[in-house]
Amino acid sequence: MSDFIGDLRRDLEQRLKEVERELANVDPLLRERDRLRSALATPPFATTATTAASARVTTKSASPRKVKPRAPRGANREAIVRVVGERPGVSAAEISDVTKISRAVTYNTLAKLIEQGQIAKTELPGGQTGYKPGDGAPSEG
Repeated sequence: MSDFIGDLRRDLEQRLKEVERELANVDPLLRERDRLRSALATPPFATTATTAASARVTTKSASPRKVKPRAPRGANREAIVRVVGERPGVSAAEISDVTKISRAVTYNTLAKLIEQGQIAKTELPGGQTGYKPGDGAPSEG
């Protein structure tokens, strides 16, 4: 029985190697196809038909909302700590505007930084909330 299973395993491994060799040829072809479609969709080659076909292809794969690339790990945190250090009393909205970090991410990161003691909330005149450098001690929230 073990010889039978061993033979099957070798057959499967051999077939896997064959499939991987074939797939290695597919990726360059897909990239070339995309380059050709792109060239045909831009002037002077574009026609109404190719533009419409190109639009159909891109809308299928494109997300309806803009997707920004993620910041490197810790970059938002560093940017927020830097702005708060430079401008004690700064509001979350100002931090978001200066750093170009979305407000949702700014508020989320501020909450974590407050919890870790790196940043502290402060009351501003007019009842607004500002942020200042913390004492480094984790908050007991």
